[in-house]
Amino acid sequence: MDSEKEDAAYQRVKEKLLDVGVAIPGTIRETYLLCGREWCACAKGGESHGPYYFWNRKVNGKLTSKSLPKGKLPLYKAWINNRLEIERLVNQLLDLGQKFAASL
Repeated sequence: MDSEKEDAAYQRVKEKLLDVGVAIPGTIRETYLLCGREWCACAKGGESHGPYYFWNRKVNGKLTSKSLPKGKLPLYKAWINNRLEIERLVNQLLDLGQKFAASL
C-alpha cells in the first residue's frame, strides 16, 4: 500500500470533516393531527390539521420530541444531514485506517 497516497486521502477526509459545521442527532417527523372539536371539518372526515414538524432524538435512552416551526425546518434538516456526513467521513477514516494497519 502506498503510504503517501493513503496519507493524502486521510488529509482530504480530515479537511472535509473540519468543514462540516453544526450537527445534531435524530430525525424530522411530519404529522397531521385531529383537533378533537366536534364541529371541525377534521372530525367529520375532512383534512387533518398540519403538517406539524417534530425533531425526534434519544436523550438518555428515551425518545424526545421538539416541535419545530416551519421556518426552522431547513436549518434542522441541514444539521441532521451534517451528522450523516460526519458519519460517512468517519467511516472513510476507519476504512483508511484498516487499509494502513493491514499493510504493515
